[in-house]
Amino acid sequence: MLSPRVKNRLMSSRLSGINSHPTQIRFMPGKRGYHLKVEYLGRLEIAITGRFTGRIYRFNPLQPIQQVDPRDAYYLLASRRFGVAP
Repeated sequence: MLSPRVKNRLMSSRLSGINSHPTQIRFMPGKRGYHLKVEYLGRLEIAITGRFTGRIYRFNPLQPIQQVDPRDAYYLLASRRFGVAP
């Protein structure tokens, strides 16, 4: 479970890079806990290794939205190349 401090940082508009309003985060139940839908905002294909889990996430313009472990999502959203998907 995420601490209130981490949740606040995830919901911060500066980290989400979307707009000045707080972002609503929806966690999706998965086989091993919860996942967060993250959208890649770039135009090229990219593969990123989750900093916490070590899982490889692949994003491209045709599949910009992936379900990501919330612990990895924190670092992805902080990079400003990603946003929280609706």
